[in-house]
Amino acid sequence: MLQQQIETCLAMEVAVFSFFWDVVPEAVSRVKTAGGLLLHQVGTLRAAREAEAAGADVLIAQGQDAGGHVHGRTPTFELLPAVLETTALPVVASGGICTGLALAEALAMGAQGVQCGTAFLATQESFAHDCHKRRIVDAGPQDTVLTDGFVLNWPKGSAVRVLRNSVTDGFGTDLMGHDPDAIPREVIAHDDDIPRLRQSTDSPLRTTTGALEQMPHYAGTGLGEIVEIVPAARRLLDLCTEAAALRDIAGRAQASGEGAA
Repeated sequence: MLQQQIETCLAMEVAVFSFFWDVVPEAVSRVKTAGGLLLHQVGTLRAAREAEAAGADVLIAQGQDAGGHVHGRTPTFELLPAVLETTALPVVASGGICTGLALAEALAMGAQGVQCGTAFLATQESFAHDCHKRRIVDAGPQDTVLTDGFVLNWPKGSAVRVLRNSVTDGFGTDLMGHDPDAIPREVIAHDDDIPRLRQSTDSPLRTTTGALEQMPHYAGTGLGEIVEIVPAARRLLDLCTEAAALRDIAGRAQASGEGAA
């Protein structure tokens, strides 16, 4: 299946690929042989080394702060410097980054950029359902949990960071350790004629109808900084403007200190 997807993308002249989860050297090699640029998202140092050895061009260091599927268990700003120390490749930071301050911190550590998910999920252009966007705006970091309870159509143990809902409340303290083979296949929603199962990884989209509250609402820990749904261009401008202002302040402070010395 993966090789077929890659071949389809190459036939459509896709030039940049972003891989996540397990490092598959054969898949990386196929993209590189075809002349593609390959970014590989990793959650551990081991995965970072494997992705670099396989031929990745850029590493995305994803911390456990991220919304959606989370591979590692290390906070973003602990994983980032560790990955930077272990590789000569450009590194992008990912996980919980929703402000210009977080962007500035990542760049100051040596990252070449950041990858944002939650910040742009709550934008007007996002294809997420409005209920998902509103929950992100209304919630805080304490409202997210890491669980492998939404695992149907993914391998056992695949954890996701989501907003608490009736399903995660039903898990109690047993947020981890769910076996997909033991989960009933219960249809709770649809996208047109496509059924969506309770405890699947499918999040509610604009086209989804049904028991939306029971579906996973992905969100990273930075969502407390998102207080409104805005155009994506404005969110990007706000992030960059704040980061640039902080950089200028830091630069002036450094220059002042050097002058005093």
